[in-house]
Amino acid sequence: MKKSFSRIIAIALLFVAGVQTISAQSQVANSKRERILQVLDQSRPNEYVPAAFFLHFENKLGRKAVQDHRDFYRATNMDFVKVFYEIVVPQVDIQSGKDWEKVPVYGEDFFAPQIAVIEDLAREFKGEAFILPTVYSPLALASQTLGRGKDLKKLAEENPAAFGKAIKNLSLSIENYLRAARKRGADGFYVSSQGGDGNSLSPEVWNKYVRQWDKHVSEVANEIGEINILHICDYGTPFKNAEALYAFVDYPASIINVPLNFSDGSTLNLKEAQKRFGRPIFGGLERLGVIAIGTVEEAKAAVDKVLENASPNFILGADCTVPGETDWEKLRAVIDYAHTWRQTHK
Repeated sequence: MKKSFSRIIAIALLFVAGVQTISAQSQVANSKRERILQVLDQSRPNEYVPAAFFLHFENKLGRKAVQDHRDFYRATNMDFVKVFYEIVVPQVDIQSGKDWEKVPVYGEDFFAPQIAVIEDLAREFKGEAFILPTVYSPLALASQTLGRGKDLKKLAEENPAAFGKAIKNLSLSIENYLRAARKRGADGFYVSSQGGDGNSLSPEVWNKYVRQWDKHVSEVANEIGEINILHICDYGTPFKNAEALYAFVDYPASIINVPLNFSDGSTLNLKEAQKRFGRPIFGGLERLGVIAIGTVEEAKAAVDKVLENASPNFILGADCTVPGETDWEKLRAVIDYAHTWRQTHK
């Protein structure tokens, strides 16, 4: 019911936008790209706080997926178009560590359905906002390759060299996706790094066989993209503390999206993180916290606390994807509130 109502809201917003002149639309459109670029310039404080939240849509690919992305972007007034990655690599029969050698490199054609969604959204919004497709990590694709019910860590450690070869091939597959997406309209990428938490893989396997290829994804994105976000993912496997995050400081990216809570009970200091990474931080709110289950007023109060303690050049968001049932109207209210926060809280 919420989704249906949110779609009505999105359509209504489009009608409102339609009464503006073409020149006014153009002026507004250009500003979202410019405002993101202003945040990247850390030589001066930023008055405008960009904001964005992400959720998975019921329709994964095709025209309906494009429409879902379009409706969500318009309804929430977020500051860039984040395109969800929804391609799943085939499962490979891996019974022992040596079987990782079966994992191939997937070419650009494999990713064609996802590229089509990117191309359609870029055609509509490229002049207005940055188009940033999601990029899964090689380790995430290795999990898809293995399938559910198998112990990835155990099978990786059975034959680390074979596992490393699979990770390399999956990283090169992702590179094919990146280059195809860039050619078809992506401005940059939302790159997910996964596996450096010390729980999903042993430090030895991560450092010797995985890290270079995990980092390679960010390096390619940096080479070809105009702007990129590095998402340090802790889904299901939290990092011990903030110091563990700073092992990623050499990954190239324009903006860093980081976890907020750690397994030792500590929490992230946003200003310290921005100082250590030397780049704007994107996030501040817990994906399963008030943004998902609280009221609008509770969410705004949480935004107050975040922005009071964040650096001036900051992008409001969540530490990961919010639940699919999250109210779009609440997200819009929070995003609009963030946009003017620095003007209204002087």
